[in-house]
Amino acid sequence: MLPIAILAGGLATRLRPLTETVPKALINIAGEPFLAHQLRLLKNAAIRQVVLCLGYRGTEIQEFAGDGRRFGLEIQYSFDGDRLLGTGGAIRRALNQLGESFFVLYGDSYLPTDYAAVEQAFRRCGRLGLMTIFENGGLWDTSNVEFSSGRILRYDKVSRSPGMRHIDYGLGAFHASVFQSLPDDQPIDLAAVYQELLQRDQLAGFEVRERFYEIGSVAGIEELRKHLARRPAVFLDRDGVLNDAIMRNGRPYPPSCLSELRIVPDAASALGRLKAAGFLLIVVTNQPDVARGTQTREAVDSLNESVGAALPIDGFYTCFHDTADGCDCRKPAPGLLLRAAADWNIDLARSFLIGDRWRDIDAGSAAGCRTIWIDRQYDERHPTALPDHRTTSLANAADWVLSTAQGA
Repeated sequence: MLPIAILAGGLATRLRPLTETVPKALINIAGEPFLAHQLRLLKNAAIRQVVLCLGYRGTEIQEFAGDGRRFGLEIQYSFDGDRLLGTGGAIRRALNQLGESFFVLYGDSYLPTDYAAVEQAFRRCGRLGLMTIFENGGLWDTSNVEFSSGRILRYDKVSRSPGMRHIDYGLGAFHASVFQSLPDDQPIDLAAVYQELLQRDQLAGFEVRERFYEIGSVAGIEELRKHLARRPAVFLDRDGVLNDAIMRNGRPYPPSCLSELRIVPDAASALGRLKAAGFLLIVVTNQPDVARGTQTREAVDSLNESVGAALPIDGFYTCFHDTADGCDCRKPAPGLLLRAAADWNIDLARSFLIGDRWRDIDAGSAAGCRTIWIDRQYDERHPTALPDHRTTSLANAADWVLSTAQGA
């Protein structure tokens, strides 16, 4: 993945008096400095090399982020010097640390998008620069890009036109040659660099679909706080994960009654540790025997209640359908997870699914969670989606969740 320059050197005058004593990058958002959220997002997008371009109160930012190891990143620093160089000038100053091609990210932007897709588009476009854009329609900020038939026709932050329905998303990609001819000690605005590339037909546009978040305004800070307040969850299959499955001819089946229910020995300890770390614990279980007429809803509900009494489960989501019903909730479809996410305000990107069957892993992957497969050696097919972790016990699965979340 390309290295990334984060432009975090401005004075943030729009946020004063808040930024009189703290740089914008370290404003508290949902219990942590904004930069911590931004760096974790980049790490999860497979970015590893970061150059922080700093000016105002830059040493405080450097003291907080350090060398980046606690975020799973390698962080270097470039300082403007005696006077602020602007967004374009800061990139010029940092060129020796960035290489031939790189991303550029505004220091107040939180962009949950597909960075790998942006890089691929940049490498394919054959131009010196690429701007990501979003069809904003003036909703979250004033639109400043006219975009049609896959091309940027106009970009201007000052003189807007009626045809502008898109906005500069806050993430760009460049060849270093764009900045090499610029003076290395003069203030330059990145917007001017974009406009010059557009005039030379050297600026590609890549439209993203995920909305942006920013902390350049009080309203933006509040929106991001609400977004990040979403909680992570661990989704758990029931039979074979929390309680022993009934084995017949190498295949797992649910217990039919309470007398057959056996909670997995390490379940209480494993779930207790996940709960203490702040995860919601949600059971998502297929129970097709109800549709097949060999089990009742009441019996399934009774089994769920007994599991819930023994373990710290927050919620149960059950599909009672069979495959022929064509529902959207029977795993491997992600319907149960999506329904729980809406009900509990769950952040699926920060969540995990632990399952013992291929349907579990494929459902978790489809919902956007990281997945852990407890491989019980069943006589059945393997998951289509590659699990993020493979193990033989719930205890180890919990260990992996906790270590991964800590490093995210």
